[in-house]
Amino acid sequence: MKYFCLFVLLISTHLFAQVPKVQLSQPFPEPGEGFEKIVLLDNGNTCYLHFDKKLGIQVTMYNQKREVSATETVTGTLWDAGNINDTEVDGIYAINGQVVIFLQQLVKYKPCMFRLVLDGTNGKLLREDKLGELSTVLHRDVFIQNNFASHDFYTAKDPHSGYYAVAMFGGGELQRNENGHERIQISLFSPDHQLVQQAAYYLPEFPYYSFLDMTVQGGERVFITTAALRKNNRDTASCVVVSSLKTGDSTFTHQLLPYTANFSDVHASLQYVPAIKRLQLLLISSNKNGRSTFMNSLDAGTLQVLHTQPMLTPGQPQLLLPARDGSATLLLESMTEFSQGNNPNAWNRMHTNMNDIGVRHIDTAGVDQSGYSLVKMQIANGVYEPMYLQRKLKGQWIFRNRIQALNTTPYLSYEYLPTAHGTYILFNDYLQYLDPGGSYTDKKPMRYLTEANIVCYRCTDTTQERLFLFGNPETFKGYYCMLGASDYQNDKSIYTTIMITRKGEEKKACIAWVEF
Repeated sequence: MKYFCLFVLLISTHLFAQVPKVQLSQPFPEPGEGFEKIVLLDNGNTCYLHFDKKLGIQVTMYNQKREVSATETVTGTLWDAGNINDTEVDGIYAINGQVVIFLQQLVKYKPCMFRLVLDGTNGKLLREDKLGELSTVLHRDVFIQNNFASHDFYTAKDPHSGYYAVAMFGGGELQRNENGHERIQISLFSPDHQLVQQAAYYLPEFPYYSFLDMTVQGGERVFITTAALRKNNRDTASCVVVSSLKTGDSTFTHQLLPYTANFSDVHASLQYVPAIKRLQLLLISSNKNGRSTFMNSLDAGTLQVLHTQPMLTPGQPQLLLPARDGSATLLLESMTEFSQGNNPNAWNRMHTNMNDIGVRHIDTAGVDQSGYSLVKMQIANGVYEPMYLQRKLKGQWIFRNRIQALNTTPYLSYEYLPTAHGTYILFNDYLQYLDPGGSYTDKKPMRYLTEANIVCYRCTDTTQERLFLFGNPETFKGYYCMLGASDYQNDKSIYTTIMITRKGEEKKACIAWVEF
C-alpha cells in the first residue's frame, strides 16, 4: 500500500479530471439516538429522515438550493411511532417523486409490515398501509445445514423504474393445521403503489425456505432466490433455487442449482441486467475451510443456467454492481468475528473486524479480471453477515446496540462511488496511522469516533490517491461522516451524507452534498 502526502495531493490537483465540489447545509446538533437516512429525489430535493425513539419520524426537506424548505413529524395510526426501539426498517426508496418507507413491528408477537408514503416536496404523510402480517414468532425456529428458515418481510425496488416487490416469508415449524403452500407471498406494486401481481411461492418437495435475495424487472417480472430446505434428507437437505413470477401468471417458474446441494449458511445477490436480459447471481456459502463464492449467469426468460464460475475472493462479498454489458464489479471487505469476555455466546460481547477493502472486476463469463485493495482497520459492535453494503443500499436498519456511545454502525465500512470522473472510495479512519513513515503494524483499528476522520481515495487498478473532501484535519479539528445515512445518484454523480465537524469537545452536524 503506498501512502501519499497531503501536501503533494493539494499541489497536484491536475492529476484529477475534476475536483469534487462540496456544499454544506446549515449546521444542526449531532444526531442522537435513533436512525438517520437521506434520500435524494429526482426533483432535486433532499429528504433527511431522523427516526426518533420517542417522537416518530422527523422529516427535513431541502430544496434544490440545499436550503430547508419544510419540516414535518410523521406518526401513524396503524404503527406505533413511540416504539422505534423495536422497529425494523425493511427499505427506504425514492419512488415516483415520493419517499417510501417500509417498517416492520411486532403486534401481539406477530410481525406486521407497514408502508409509509411521504410527499417529495413537503415531507407530509400521504398514505399509510398495512401490507400484511405473519404468524407468531413464538413457534420454534428451523435451522437446516446452518440455513435459517426465514420468518420475515423483504423488499426490492427495480433500479430502472418505480416498480417494487414485497416478500412475506412465514418460517418456523409447520403447525398441524397450517397450509405450507400459503406461507410465502410475493407481491409486485406499481410506482403509484397499486398491487400488480401476487402469488404464493413454494415447491412441493421443500417445506421451508431461507430468503436470499430478490430483484424486479419493471412491471413484467419478479425474480427471487432462496435456499429451499427440508429435514431428514441426507442427499439434499438444502438447495439454492432461482424463481421467476411473470405478470399475469399465477405460479412461479423455478430453477434448482444442483451443485448447491447441502450448501451451508448461504448468502446471495441477484441482479437483473436489462441490456442483455440476463440474471447475475452471486452465491456465498460456508464450509470447513471458510467461505466459497460462485458467480452464476442465467437467462432471465427461461432461467437456464448459462455458466457458473467459482471465485477466489480476498474478503467477504459486500455488494455486486452489474454493468450494462453483463460484466460486474464485486466489492469486498475483510471481516472476522471475535468475542470478548467469559461468555462467547452473549450477543453484546460479539464484535466484527471490518478491515481491508477489495474491489474486483469480473467479465461477462464471471471470471475475475483485475482489481485492487485499500488498507482499512475498524471494529464494529455485533456480528455482520456478508452483503452488508447491499442491505445498506436498501436502507435496511435495526437497532444493534441500545447504548448510543457504542452505536458506531452507521460510521463503519465504506462507500464505493463510480462517477463519470473516476472512482472514489470513502471511509472513516484514524489518519495519524496513514501518514508517511507509518506502517501497517503500527496501525490502530478504529473503534470510537473521537479521533475519526473521513478520507477519500480516487482509485484505479494501479493507483489510489488520497484527498480530503472537507478540509485538512488537525489535532483538535476533524470531520467524519455517517455513511449509513448516505445516498448516491449515479446518473448525476451526486453523493450526500451527514458530516460531523469536531472542534475540540464541540460537535456539529450538517448535510453534505458532494458533486464528483
